Amino acid sequence: MSDMQSKDISYEVVHYHTELPFKILNVHKKDLYPNKDLSAVSDVLDHWHNELEIVYSYSDDGEYFTDGIAHPLKKGLFIIVNTRSIHKVISNRTTPYDKLPPTLTTVLQISDSFLRNYIPNFDELYFIPVFKPGEERPAEIMKDLAQYADGKPLTKYENMRLLGLVHELLYFICKDDLSLKDTELPEKSRKNADILRKIISYTEENYDGAINEMSVAETFGYSASYFSRFFKSNMGITYKEFLTRMRVNAAKDSLVQTQKSVLEIAMDCGFSDSRGLINMFNKLEGITPLQYRKKYAETV
Repeated sequence: MSDMQSKDISYEVVHYHTELPFKILNVHKKDLYPNKDLSAVSDVLDHWHNELEIVYSYSDDGEYFTDGIAHPLKKGLFIIVNTRSIHKVISNRTTPYDKLPPTLTTVLQISDSFLRNYIPNFDELYFIPVFKPGEERPAEIMKDLAQYADGKPLTKYENMRLLGLVHELLYFICKDDLSLKDTELPEKSRKNADILRKIISYTEENYDGAINEMSVAETFGYSASYFSRFFKSNMGITYKEFLTRMRVNAAKDSLVQTQKSVLEIAMDCGFSDSRGLINMFNKLEGITPLQYRKKYAETV
Protein backbone atom coordinates (compact mmCIF):
# COMPACT_ATOMS: atom_id res chain seq x y z
CA MET A 1 0.00 0.00 0.00
CA SER A 2 0.97 3.62 -0.30
CA ASP A 3 2.30 6.04 2.26
CA MET A 4 -0.84 6.32 4.41
CA GLN A 5 0.01 9.80 5.64
CA SER A 6 0.43 11.36 2.17
CA LYS A 7 -2.11 13.99 1.10
CA ASP A 8 -1.06 13.84 -2.55
CA ILE A 9 -1.68 11.27 -5.24
CA SER A 10 1.43 9.12 -5.07
CA TYR A 11 2.89 6.42 -7.26
CA GLU A 12 3.51 3.11 -5.50
CA VAL A 13 6.39 0.89 -6.57
CA VAL A 14 5.23 -2.61 -5.66
CA HIS A 15 8.08 -4.74 -4.33
CA TYR A 16 7.69 -8.48 -4.87
CA HIS A 17 9.05 -10.75 -2.15
CA THR A 18 9.28 -13.86 -4.33
CA GLU A 19 10.08 -14.68 -7.95
CA LEU A 20 6.34 -14.83 -8.70
CA PRO A 21 4.83 -11.91 -10.69
CA PHE A 22 2.32 -10.97 -8.02
CA LYS A 23 2.07 -9.96 -4.38
CA ILE A 24 -0.50 -11.11 -1.79
CA LEU A 25 -1.23 -9.23 1.40
CA ASN A 26 -3.88 -9.27 4.12
CA VAL A 27 -5.19 -6.13 5.78
CA HIS A 28 -5.77 -6.91 9.47
CA LYS A 29 -7.93 -4.86 11.82
CA LYS A 30 -5.25 -4.89 14.52
CA ASP A 31 -2.92 -3.04 12.14
CA LEU A 32 -5.55 -0.65 10.79
CA TYR A 33 -6.95 0.34 14.18
CA PRO A 34 -4.11 0.91 16.70
CA ASN A 35 -5.23 0.27 20.27
CA LYS A 36 -8.70 -0.66 18.95
CA ASP A 37 -9.41 3.05 18.46
CA LEU A 38 -11.68 3.63 15.44
CA SER A 39 -10.80 7.32 15.38
CA ALA A 40 -7.09 6.52 14.97
CA VAL A 41 -7.43 4.54 11.73
CA SER A 42 -4.81 5.15 9.05
CA ASP A 43 -6.75 5.41 5.78
CA VAL A 44 -5.00 4.48 2.53
CA LEU A 45 -5.01 7.76 0.59
CA ASP A 46 -4.82 8.46 -3.15
CA HIS A 47 -2.16 6.41 -4.90
CA TRP A 48 -1.69 4.33 -8.05
CA HIS A 49 0.58 1.68 -9.50
CA ASN A 50 1.15 -0.36 -12.65
CA GLU A 51 -0.23 -3.55 -11.10
CA LEU A 52 -3.79 -4.83 -11.42
CA GLU A 53 -5.20 -4.96 -7.88
CA ILE A 54 -7.85 -7.48 -6.87
CA VAL A 55 -9.42 -6.90 -3.45
CA TYR A 56 -11.65 -9.39 -1.62
CA SER A 57 -13.58 -8.04 1.38
CA TYR A 58 -14.49 -9.94 4.54
CA SER A 59 -16.45 -7.06 6.08
CA ASP A 60 -18.87 -4.21 5.34
CA ASP A 61 -16.48 -1.61 6.72
CA GLY A 62 -15.32 1.25 4.50
CA GLU A 63 -15.34 2.41 0.89
CA TYR A 64 -12.92 1.73 -1.94
CA PHE A 65 -12.55 4.69 -4.30
CA THR A 66 -11.36 4.00 -7.86
CA ASP A 67 -10.93 6.95 -10.23
CA GLY A 68 -13.05 9.12 -7.94
CA ILE A 69 -16.01 6.72 -7.67
CA ALA A 70 -16.91 5.23 -4.28
CA HIS A 71 -17.63 1.50 -3.96
CA PRO A 72 -18.93 0.47 -0.50
CA LEU A 73 -17.18 -2.65 0.76
CA LYS A 74 -19.42 -5.63 1.39
CA LYS A 75 -18.61 -9.06 2.74
CA GLY A 76 -17.76 -11.34 -0.19
CA LEU A 77 -17.38 -8.46 -2.65
CA PHE A 78 -14.52 -8.09 -5.15
CA ILE A 79 -13.09 -4.68 -6.05
CA ILE A 80 -10.91 -4.56 -9.17
CA VAL A 81 -8.43 -1.67 -9.40
CA ASN A 82 -7.18 -1.25 -12.95
CA THR A 83 -3.53 -0.60 -13.70
CA ARG A 84 -2.69 3.09 -13.23
CA SER A 85 -6.11 3.82 -11.67
CA ILE A 86 -6.03 6.31 -8.80
CA HIS A 87 -7.56 4.68 -5.72
CA LYS A 88 -7.90 5.01 -1.97
CA VAL A 89 -9.60 3.26 0.97
CA ILE A 90 -11.62 5.10 3.60
CA SER A 91 -12.96 3.45 6.75
CA ASN A 92 -16.53 4.21 7.81
CA ARG A 93 -15.42 4.23 11.46
CA THR A 94 -18.84 3.04 12.61
CA THR A 95 -18.55 -0.73 12.95
CA PRO A 96 -17.45 -1.58 16.53
CA TYR A 97 -13.94 -3.02 16.66
CA ASP A 98 -15.15 -6.29 18.21
CA LYS A 99 -17.63 -6.76 15.37
CA LEU A 100 -14.95 -6.55 12.68
CA PRO A 101 -13.36 -9.79 11.39
CA PRO A 102 -9.64 -10.25 12.16
CA THR A 103 -8.81 -9.83 8.46
CA LEU A 104 -10.65 -7.05 6.63
CA THR A 105 -9.47 -7.70 3.08
CA THR A 106 -7.10 -9.82 1.02
CA VAL A 107 -5.28 -7.90 -1.71
CA LEU A 108 -3.67 -9.44 -4.79
CA GLN A 109 -1.43 -7.19 -6.91
CA ILE A 110 -0.48 -8.65 -10.32
CA SER A 111 2.31 -7.41 -12.59
CA ASP A 112 0.99 -5.66 -15.70
CA SER A 113 3.77 -7.19 -17.84
CA PHE A 114 2.61 -10.66 -16.72
CA LEU A 115 -0.97 -9.82 -17.76
CA ARG A 116 0.14 -8.60 -21.18
CA ASN A 117 1.57 -12.06 -21.90
CA TYR A 118 -1.96 -13.49 -21.76
CA ILE A 119 -4.10 -10.54 -22.88
CA PRO A 120 -2.62 -9.17 -26.15
CA ASN A 121 -4.85 -6.06 -26.24
CA PHE A 122 -4.50 -5.45 -22.50
CA ASP A 123 -3.94 -1.69 -22.82
CA GLU A 124 -7.25 -1.27 -24.65
CA LEU A 125 -9.28 -3.01 -21.95
CA TYR A 126 -10.77 -2.00 -18.62
CA PHE A 127 -11.94 -4.13 -15.71
CA ILE A 128 -15.28 -3.06 -14.22
CA PRO A 129 -14.36 -2.05 -10.62
CA VAL A 130 -17.10 -3.99 -8.80
CA PHE A 131 -16.84 -7.69 -9.71
CA LYS A 132 -19.79 -9.87 -8.72
CA PRO A 133 -19.01 -13.46 -9.69
CA GLY A 134 -21.94 -15.75 -10.28
CA GLU A 135 -20.16 -18.68 -8.66
CA GLU A 136 -18.28 -19.45 -5.45
CA ARG A 137 -14.94 -20.44 -6.94
CA PRO A 138 -13.36 -16.92 -7.16
CA ALA A 139 -14.00 -16.34 -3.43
CA GLU A 140 -12.52 -19.75 -2.63
CA ILE A 141 -9.39 -18.87 -4.60
CA MET A 142 -8.91 -15.55 -2.78
CA LYS A 143 -9.30 -17.23 0.61
CA ASP A 144 -6.75 -19.83 -0.45
CA LEU A 145 -4.32 -17.15 -1.64
CA ALA A 146 -4.76 -15.33 1.69
CA GLN A 147 -2.89 -18.16 3.40
CA TYR A 148 0.23 -17.14 1.47
CA ALA A 149 0.05 -13.41 2.22
CA ASP A 150 2.75 -10.98 3.30
CA GLY A 151 5.74 -12.76 1.79
CA LYS A 152 5.19 -16.08 3.57
CA PRO A 153 7.98 -18.51 2.59
CA LEU A 154 6.89 -21.16 0.10
CA THR A 155 7.61 -24.87 0.39
CA LYS A 156 8.76 -26.93 -2.58
CA TYR A 157 6.51 -26.57 -5.64
CA GLU A 158 4.04 -24.21 -3.93
CA ASN A 159 4.97 -21.49 -6.42
CA MET A 160 3.37 -23.65 -9.14
CA ARG A 161 0.20 -24.01 -7.09
CA LEU A 162 -0.01 -20.26 -6.47
CA LEU A 163 0.57 -19.47 -10.12
CA GLY A 164 -2.24 -21.87 -11.03
CA LEU A 165 -4.64 -20.23 -8.57
CA VAL A 166 -3.90 -16.76 -9.96
CA HIS A 167 -4.40 -17.98 -13.52
CA GLU A 168 -7.74 -19.50 -12.56
CA LEU A 169 -8.89 -16.33 -10.78
CA LEU A 170 -7.92 -14.21 -13.79
CA TYR A 171 -9.94 -16.54 -16.02
CA PHE A 172 -13.12 -15.83 -14.04
CA ILE A 173 -12.51 -12.09 -13.96
CA CYS A 174 -11.51 -11.74 -17.62
CA LYS A 175 -14.44 -13.72 -18.98
CA ASP A 176 -17.03 -11.72 -17.01
CA ASP A 177 -15.55 -8.32 -16.19
CA LEU A 178 -13.70 -6.78 -19.14
CA SER A 179 -14.83 -3.77 -21.15
CA LEU A 180 -13.21 -1.52 -23.77
CA LYS A 181 -11.25 1.26 -22.11
CA ASP A 182 -12.51 3.97 -24.47
CA THR A 183 -16.07 3.37 -23.26
CA GLU A 184 -15.07 3.78 -19.61
CA LEU A 185 -12.36 6.48 -19.44
CA PRO A 186 -12.15 10.01 -20.90
CA GLU A 187 -9.66 10.54 -23.74
CA LYS A 188 -7.32 12.83 -21.77
CA SER A 189 -6.96 10.26 -18.97
CA ARG A 190 -6.16 7.54 -21.50
CA LYS A 191 -3.53 9.66 -23.25
CA ASN A 192 -1.83 10.67 -19.99
CA ALA A 193 -1.80 7.04 -18.83
CA ASP A 194 -0.23 5.91 -22.11
CA ILE A 195 2.50 8.58 -21.90
CA LEU A 196 3.26 7.69 -18.29
CA ARG A 197 3.39 4.00 -19.12
CA LYS A 198 6.03 4.71 -21.78
CA ILE A 199 8.06 6.87 -19.38
CA ILE A 200 7.87 4.22 -16.65
CA SER A 201 8.84 1.44 -19.08
CA TYR A 202 11.78 3.50 -20.33
CA THR A 203 12.90 4.09 -16.74
CA GLU A 204 12.60 0.41 -15.88
CA GLU A 205 14.88 -0.41 -18.81
CA ASN A 206 17.45 2.32 -18.10
CA TYR A 207 17.44 3.09 -14.35
CA ASP A 208 20.86 1.42 -14.01
CA GLY A 209 22.41 3.99 -16.34
CA ALA A 210 23.17 7.71 -16.13
CA ILE A 211 19.62 8.94 -16.77
CA ASN A 212 17.95 11.91 -15.05
CA GLU A 213 14.90 14.12 -15.44
CA MET A 214 16.48 16.30 -18.12
CA SER A 215 17.71 13.41 -20.27
CA VAL A 216 14.37 11.58 -20.07
CA ALA A 217 12.47 14.78 -20.93
CA GLU A 218 14.68 15.18 -23.99
CA THR A 219 14.15 11.54 -24.98
CA PHE A 220 10.38 12.07 -25.05
CA GLY A 221 10.56 15.45 -26.75
CA TYR A 222 9.53 17.64 -23.82
CA SER A 223 11.13 20.67 -22.25
CA ALA A 224 12.53 20.00 -18.79
CA SER A 225 10.01 22.36 -17.15
CA TYR A 226 6.96 20.84 -18.89
CA PHE A 227 8.12 17.29 -18.19
CA SER A 228 8.67 18.15 -14.52
CA ARG A 229 5.16 19.63 -14.16
CA PHE A 230 3.48 16.82 -16.11
CA PHE A 231 5.18 14.06 -14.15
CA LYS A 232 4.60 15.61 -10.72
CA SER A 233 0.93 16.41 -11.40
CA ASN A 234 0.20 12.88 -12.60
CA MET A 235 2.43 10.92 -10.25
CA GLY A 236 2.40 12.94 -7.06
CA ILE A 237 6.19 12.76 -6.81
CA THR A 238 9.04 14.21 -8.84
CA TYR A 239 10.79 12.16 -11.50
CA LYS A 240 13.96 12.20 -9.38
CA GLU A 241 12.04 10.69 -6.43
CA PHE A 242 10.47 8.07 -8.70
CA LEU A 243 13.83 7.10 -10.20
CA THR A 244 15.40 6.87 -6.75
CA ARG A 245 12.62 4.59 -5.46
CA MET A 246 13.04 2.32 -8.47
CA ARG A 247 16.80 2.12 -7.91
CA VAL A 248 16.37 1.39 -4.20
CA ASN A 249 13.85 -1.38 -4.97
CA ALA A 250 16.30 -2.92 -7.45
CA ALA A 251 18.95 -2.77 -4.72
CA LYS A 252 16.60 -4.62 -2.34
CA ASP A 253 16.36 -7.53 -4.75
CA SER A 254 20.12 -7.65 -5.24
CA LEU A 255 20.78 -7.49 -1.48
CA VAL A 256 18.63 -10.57 -0.92
CA GLN A 257 19.39 -12.56 -4.05
CA THR A 258 23.16 -11.99 -4.31
CA GLN A 259 26.22 -11.65 -2.09
CA LYS A 260 27.48 -8.57 -3.91
CA SER A 261 28.99 -5.74 -1.89
CA VAL A 262 27.01 -2.55 -1.26
CA LEU A 263 29.33 -0.72 -3.66
CA GLU A 264 28.75 -3.26 -6.45
CA ILE A 265 24.98 -3.10 -5.93
CA ALA A 266 25.04 0.69 -5.88
CA MET A 267 26.86 0.81 -9.22
CA ASP A 268 24.58 -1.85 -10.73
CA CYS A 269 21.48 0.15 -9.73
CA GLY A 270 22.53 3.52 -11.10
CA PHE A 271 24.03 5.18 -8.01
CA SER A 272 27.36 6.95 -8.42
CA ASP A 273 28.79 5.46 -5.21
CA SER A 274 27.85 3.38 -2.16
CA ARG A 275 27.19 6.49 -0.04
CA GLY A 276 24.38 7.54 -2.36
CA LEU A 277 22.65 4.16 -1.97
CA ILE A 278 23.17 4.07 1.80
CA ASN A 279 21.74 7.58 2.24
CA MET A 280 18.66 6.88 0.12
CA PHE A 281 18.14 3.49 1.75
CA ASN A 282 18.21 5.10 5.20
CA LYS A 283 15.80 7.80 4.06
CA LEU A 284 13.25 5.46 2.44
CA GLU A 285 13.62 2.30 4.55
CA GLY A 286 14.91 3.61 7.87
CA ILE A 287 17.78 1.09 7.89
CA THR A 288 21.06 0.52 6.04
CA PRO A 289 21.36 -1.86 3.07
CA LEU A 290 23.27 -4.40 5.16
CA GLN A 291 20.67 -4.21 7.92
CA TYR A 292 18.00 -4.86 5.30
CA ARG A 293 19.93 -7.87 3.97
CA LYS A 294 20.28 -9.31 7.47
CA LYS A 295 16.67 -8.60 8.44
CA TYR A 296 15.17 -10.06 5.29
CA ALA A 297 17.43 -13.12 5.34
CA GLU A 298 16.18 -13.88 8.84
CA THR A 299 12.53 -13.85 7.74
CA VAL A 300 12.76 -16.20 4.78
